[in-house]
Amino acid sequence: MGPALSATVAQLERDVMRAARAGRPASPPVPHHPADRRLILSAALGLAGSLALTGVVAAWLARPSAPAGPVVVSNLAPRPLVLPAAWFVRPGPAAEATPERIDLAIPWTELTGSVLPGLMRVTATRAPETEAPLSPARRYARFLTAEAQPVAEGLMRRRFRAGTPFEGEDLYLAQGEGSRFAARCATGAVPEPDAACLSEIRIGALSLRLRFSADRLPAWNAGLAGLERLFGAAP
Repeated sequence: MGPALSATVAQLERDVMRAARAGRPASPPVPHHPADRRLILSAALGLAGSLALTGVVAAWLARPSAPAGPVVVSNLAPRPLVLPAAWFVRPGPAAEATPERIDLAIPWTELTGSVLPGLMRVTATRAPETEAPLSPARRYARFLTAEAQPVAEGLMRRRFRAGTPFEGEDLYLAQGEGSRFAARCATGAVPEPDAACLSEIRIGALSLRLRFSADRLPAWNAGLAGLERLFGAAP
């Protein structure tokens, strides 16, 4: 007999004795048969088992997920791209289906090998088979002022004229014309500071669209070298 059932029987016995001493009839005790006790014990054991199973299931659901393996993207570049699953903005089967476009969020620390906070957002597609485009300096020439200011890490800052489509942005060029690297960065407050700068580069057969914080401009060379290691013709 379980503790709860024993307590119930004892209480009934005490009620009978108190009623007898008071000279009034007491409610007759409910007869307890061995079969009833077996049923109650069986139900209690079943309930305990259900609660234990519920706890096991909850613990299994709350377990930390196992680290996902790398994702292989095979049809964007001449060689398969092997990339960490955690970098994919749209993980799972959509990333493993070798799409025509991949969207990544790459930690700057993993990209450059140095401790830098934040992410570089990368959209990679196949580069169009066209002639080499104009350098950024020539592409934006009619929108720029004559002012050119050298800044950190060999970059040149150019300002866009008021009234142009790029008003409120600055253009940063590497190596004069910006053929190796160029970025447009917002000059004022933006809703997403980590995506204040936009850069478009080409590495081999891939066209990469980059979004990153203006604070990462001094690391442009290390970031570009990391992208070339990831997406270049040779690993």
